Amino acid sequence: MPRPALVYPVNLDPLPSFYALSPWSLAEIARRFCLGRSNLMGLLRGEHTISQDKLMALLSWSGLEVEDRQLRLAPVTQVWRIASVKHLEALKALPIGLRPGKDWVLVGEADRPRREWIHVWSMEKEKDAARKTQVLLSVRPDLYPLLCQHWPHLGRPSALRYFAAGKAYADLANTLGKTHLYLALEESAQWLTTLQDPQPGDRPDIQAWAQWLRQSLHMDTSPWLLGEIPEKQIAGDETAALSWQTPAHSKTCELVQKALTHRLDVGSTHAAICDVPVFSLTDKRQYPSGMLRLDQGFLGDQGLQWGKAQELRWYIDPATGNKWLVKIKKSQACGLPEAFTADRAGQWVLMLREEALQIGRTETKGEPVLGEVLASMQPVASHGPMALKTTITTTSAGKVSKT
Repeated sequence: MPRPALVYPVNLDPLPSFYALSPWSLAEIARRFCLGRSNLMGLLRGEHTISQDKLMALLSWSGLEVEDRQLRLAPVTQVWRIASVKHLEALKALPIGLRPGKDWVLVGEADRPRREWIHVWSMEKEKDAARKTQVLLSVRPDLYPLLCQHWPHLGRPSALRYFAAGKAYADLANTLGKTHLYLALEESAQWLTTLQDPQPGDRPDIQAWAQWLRQSLHMDTSPWLLGEIPEKQIAGDETAALSWQTPAHSKTCELVQKALTHRLDVGSTHAAICDVPVFSLTDKRQYPSGMLRLDQGFLGDQGLQWGKAQELRWYIDPATGNKWLVKIKKSQACGLPEAFTADRAGQWVLMLREEALQIGRTETKGEPVLGEVLASMQPVASHGPMALKTTITTTSAGKVSKT
């Protein structure tokens, strides 16, 4: 008689993706657990190649728990890596119970100039401290921007930590699998340390590293590099805050300058920055002729949202030098914007008239238009060719109002 098939009390579908993130190959994982490679490969294909007791021991050794027949991370520190597109796909395929949390800390190594890995540390915050699940995710620099497309919070680590003196990622990976495939929470405390003194912003080596992270990977390092600006430095007493004659606080000025520089380094991926394409009114090319980087302080909250959604364009009249910031109907990087109907008469809009783009006012409600003008800039001849007169108009909804 054929042997009856085993029925495991857990859904093992996510297991191949979970093991794909390990620094070790499947063959090495099987060897370190003292399991036949063919048995592990068969298990990941959905075959019942090991006993239930052996399976539960493998899951426990791997830092996994079973809850309602589903796998979830145990309260330990997982050590994963992203070194290929295959690893990216494996991370995306993990179900909620196996995903890292959203609070990320940047982790540095002593050999920062080599920049072989970008290490980030995730801790899932739960009411029960004993339930903390942690992930040390090490990413190849060329794959880090791709990772941030799916998890934007990875581009803004909340703090900075380091491998302890004499510790490095390669050493950490070698320890895995001797007793288990993860780090116990007490073990992870021995591997990582928090920088206390001096402050990160006071160290030139960290400043240089942070600049590389921002400019090469578009990572926002301001949360841990700049720190919090003391409230008393921002406001001071009420009388001083209202006086233009009161000297600016030097430290506050330095921090503000660094913060704004960080925005430009990070570019349009920064939460308060967006890039707006520049088009010509008279040139019928399908593609922008330039790009303008704008800040939330200029656009406002709603304008920044439109900019992030690629619903803003700058249009320039080469003959006059006049410029207009235009809100189009929907995200469209190139080509003629999609037409829609004007909300009212007298509205400043981008329109197409006799195969030519124009900026003008609508005559009646419901006219076909290509965009709504939010701001205009005109050269002021009496102040030189580069002087500009700026007028900020309001949208039909009255959501933008600046002078």
